[in-house]
Amino acid sequence: MIMAPSPIQYLTLADLCERWHVKPPQIAAVALEGKLRLSIPVPGVYAEIGYYEDFGDGDWQRIPEGRRHITGIFNLFPRDAWALIKNKTVLITDLSAEGDGYIDLEAADREPEFHASADDILIRRDEVERFEAESVPAVQAVMPEPAGRAGPGVSPKFDWDGFWVEVCRRVHDDGIPTTQAEMVRAMQDWFDTQGTTAPDQSTIKKKVSRLWKALHPSRTNGRGVARVTEVAT
Repeated sequence: MIMAPSPIQYLTLADLCERWHVKPPQIAAVALEGKLRLSIPVPGVYAEIGYYEDFGDGDWQRIPEGRRHITGIFNLFPRDAWALIKNKTVLITDLSAEGDGYIDLEAADREPEFHASADDILIRRDEVERFEAESVPAVQAVMPEPAGRAGPGVSPKFDWDGFWVEVCRRVHDDGIPTTQAEMVRAMQDWFDTQGTTAPDQSTIKKKVSRLWKALHPSRTNGRGVARVTEVAT
């Protein structure tokens, strides 16, 4: 039976961790850097809406447009996205707005302040796909094709999907390791931290060999470090 694509356009934090084989603190770090926008549902909260106007010489002033109850899915600022995952519950005082706009959450008389929890976090599906497209195209281009697929219901011996996600993350965030041996050791350490069956170093070396040749340090900026975006040509 063919299942229809999900009509839900949002992923939860747990969904994203499972999709990328990572843990919440890693998502929090990416959000704090402003590379991934996390969102949150706002169920009718009192807010002041307005925009910033430049009066010259860097003199930006707020121009309020009114106060009203807002309802919908709104983007979090990176600081709040990180704090929510780290602290589980956070008082939200403002939300990210498009362009020069601002949204200040101001509790009216007898209305409580707006607290959110990590379980409330949502990530727009198109935001996830944007991040994936910008982060791993070069690595995907040189990633070796699998020799064959396991039969139905048979799980692979090693978590190669999680392995390649971690390789992409490391190359994107930290650049290319100085040597291929360093990359192999790092990925064997990663397997060890997952608490699952780990391959030997020679197997890992065979996996990364083609990638290493494509992203060899001789193609870097001279400092032994290169970003994925620098080789995505």
